[in-house]
Amino acid sequence: MSIIEKPHTLRITDHVPHAVALAFLRADARENVFLISRVRKGRGENPRDPGSGMFLGAFDDDESLRGLAFLGNGGLLVLSVDEPWVASTFARPIFDRGFLFTLLIGDNDGSREFMAEYKRAGGPKPVLDRKQPFYILDSKNIVKKGLKEIDMEQASLDSIEELADLACEMVAEDLRLDESRIDRRHYRLRMTEKVMDGRAFLCRDNENKAVFKCDFAELGADGGLLEGVYTVKDERKSGVATRAIWTLCRDLLGRGEIPFIGLHVDEKNKAARKAYENVGFEHLTDFRLTLMPVRTAT
Repeated sequence: MSIIEKPHTLRITDHVPHAVALAFLRADARENVFLISRVRKGRGENPRDPGSGMFLGAFDDDESLRGLAFLGNGGLLVLSVDEPWVASTFARPIFDRGFLFTLLIGDNDGSREFMAEYKRAGGPKPVLDRKQPFYILDSKNIVKKGLKEIDMEQASLDSIEELADLACEMVAEDLRLDESRIDRRHYRLRMTEKVMDGRAFLCRDNENKAVFKCDFAELGADGGLLEGVYTVKDERKSGVATRAIWTLCRDLLGRGEIPFIGLHVDEKNKAARKAYENVGFEHLTDFRLTLMPVRTAT
C-alpha cells in the first residue's frame, strides 16, 4: 500500500510531489542539500542505482508536508522533519515495509525520536549512535589569511585503487569496524562514481603517495556536502588536513558556482573539528549518525 495512517494525525505516503518536497527542504536549504539533490536529480526513479531511493512524506490534516524520509537503495535512511516527534511517525511504516537500513542520518532530536519508536516496533539496537555537529562554510567566512596553500588534485581513474584503500581505512577507524569485514568492492564502486562525477580529491607527499583524501556527497548549484575526509596516520598533526581543506574549499567557493560547503563531524573528534574551524567552518546545527547491524532480507 502506498498510504499508511499513523498517529498524530499524520499521513505517511510515498506519493510526494517533487515541487512540494523541494519547497519543504528549501526552508532549511543548507541542512538539506543532500535531499534537495536527490529530488532534483530524480534519484528515486532507478531501483538498480545504489545512490537512488524513494521518499516517504508525512502530511498533516491540512495536507501540509511535515517531514520527509529518503530510503536509499544502498541502505541509507535520511530524515528531515519540521519537529522532532514527526520523525517517529516514519518508524513503523519503514519497519513494516521491511526496509533494512544500515545508516541513519537526521537531526539529533528527530533521530532519537525515530529510533525510540523503531525499537518499539521491533527494530534492532544500533551498533553505533552519535551526535554529529554540522558545519557550514561560505565565501564570507572562509579564512582569508594565515594558511598556506597545498597542492590538491582532482582524482582520476588512475587513483581508484588508492582511494578505495583509504576509504576502507577511514571507515574502519571512524566506525570502529574490523577492516577485514569491510566490503572493499562497495567502496571501490563508490569512489569510482565520485571520480567520474568530479567529486573526489587527493593530496600527495613528495614521494607521490596519497596522504589525504576527501570527496563530496553532493557538489553543485545547491551547495556542497563534504565527506570522506581522511588523513593517513603518519601525516596527522602536520597541518596537511587544514591546508588541504582550505585550499580546496577556497578554490571551489571562489568559482562562484557553489553557495556553501557543509559537513558532518563526530562530536568527540576534537582534532577534526579544530581543523574545520581553522578554515572558517561554523557550527550550524546538530545531526545524528546511527549505524545499524548489517542484515539481509529473508
